[in-house]
Amino acid sequence: MGLLSEGSPLSWEETKNLANHVRKHGIEQFIHLYARLRDRQGDILKWGDEIEYILVKFDDEKKTARVSLRAQEMLALLNEKELADPQGVKSLWRPEYGAYMVEGTPGKPYGGLLAHFNVVEANMRYRRLELSSLLPPGETVLSITNFP
Repeated sequence: MGLLSEGSPLSWEETKNLANHVRKHGIEQFIHLYARLRDRQGDILKWGDEIEYILVKFDDEKKTARVSLRAQEMLALLNEKELADPQGVKSLWRPEYGAYMVEGTPGKPYGGLLAHFNVVEANMRYRRLELSSLLPPGETVLSITNFP
């Protein structure tokens, strides 16, 4: 998925009207990139992961769970580390589709060594704890495809 910047998604009608333009220009961009880079060699594959977190508020008295629309507030807090030291952060935080969602990724991409596979789970755990530590009592994060 591409980078989602802050803003509003297009409606279905707006999206349909732009579909052919996106297809045409996407193919053209691919062809130009392929022509420019087809003979390139020796690059190290860099990769990462992304996890979407849904912010949820529990009401024990009413026995309800609802999404918490505080993603923008959480992102402001989470991004303080990145703003202070862009090269030294263990995680990056970005807006996700809804006002109740944030996306966490590693601070730097993983590289081409097998040893990099050994740090993925620890980094995922770190991101969950980093976000969870900012939530007030009664709120948590879920990593599910959609809130029921």
